[in-house]
Amino acid sequence: MTTNAIKLTSPRELLAVVPYLLGFTPANSIVTLCLTDNKLGLTQRLDLPRPQDAHDVAKALLPTLVAENPDSVILVGYEDDLGDSLPALEALTQALHSHSVQVHDRLVVRDGRWRSLDCHSPNCCPPEGSRVPEPADVPGVISEFVGQGVSPHPDRESLARQVEPGPQAAAVAEALRFLEKADDRQAVPRSEQFAVWPRILDPDEPAITVEDAAMAARSLLDIEIRDAMVAWLCPHTLDLKELSEDIQELFSGLESALHWEDIDPSSTGAQNALQDGLIRLSAMLPDDAAAPALSVLASFTWWRGDGALARVALARALRCDPDYRLARLLQQMVDLAIRPVAR
Repeated sequence: MTTNAIKLTSPRELLAVVPYLLGFTPANSIVTLCLTDNKLGLTQRLDLPRPQDAHDVAKALLPTLVAENPDSVILVGYEDDLGDSLPALEALTQALHSHSVQVHDRLVVRDGRWRSLDCHSPNCCPPEGSRVPEPADVPGVISEFVGQGVSPHPDRESLARQVEPGPQAAAVAEALRFLEKADDRQAVPRSEQFAVWPRILDPDEPAITVEDAAMAARSLLDIEIRDAMVAWLCPHTLDLKELSEDIQELFSGLESALHWEDIDPSSTGAQNALQDGLIRLSAMLPDDAAAPALSVLASFTWWRGDGALARVALARALRCDPDYRLARLLQQMVDLAIRPVAR
């Protein structure tokens, strides 16, 4: 993901922030963090490779690191066993140096302790390592994330479980079958399909009903509604005016329907609320109806810079429908670290 230019002063502060940047606490991973003007930028993570695959991992990460054009890069290896991360760290170091990219530091985290491979002073980097700080140890650094309602999951699997089908998926599948039969008799108007979205996205709604989840999933089969939802969620990436007039009319009143007259839609709090609604919806959908909603969620989270959540949403979307074009396109964008830009 790309941060909002976080400025850190020490490796311990950086290690405290990494789980918040990724959305989960990494394990057996290689993490790369770009620095520009002493501020933290693009952050990437891959599973720790086998030694024989270390150079392939370096090749996979290198293009986006070079394209970012950072002043320097910090490499962090999270390992369970002594030396597991060294092949990947060495391969990445060589690859970055071959492209004249400076490596600022290389850290290894194991058993709750960290050490720098490039610092040999026992005063700041004792041989046994230093304890990885808890959030309470660096409250000034973590406070911004806490204020935004951001908290890391304990692991990637926990992050992914958010978007997996929950106990209501079977009931939603039945409701979708009912809607399909209704469509056979008379198509449900766009306005009726769209009417559920303010309730889906409203954080003050106690829960999403089975009927609303089914109608929302049905509405996203309409490519114009799906694309307009992405355009509305991700301002300045796709112009709503490029879509049909009736679609524009539907979306023109969405903020009013959400009672956001006194709320800035671009605020972190408002965006978190929208994201929560999309996550809740995705978890209610059966696999055969989930790819469009998951792709909308991935579009929004990637636009926000949350690559971890975008990846788990896309993983399920492509598992549900390997040929879903929007999910495939987004997967390529995430893999290449191509972020949506204002038009």
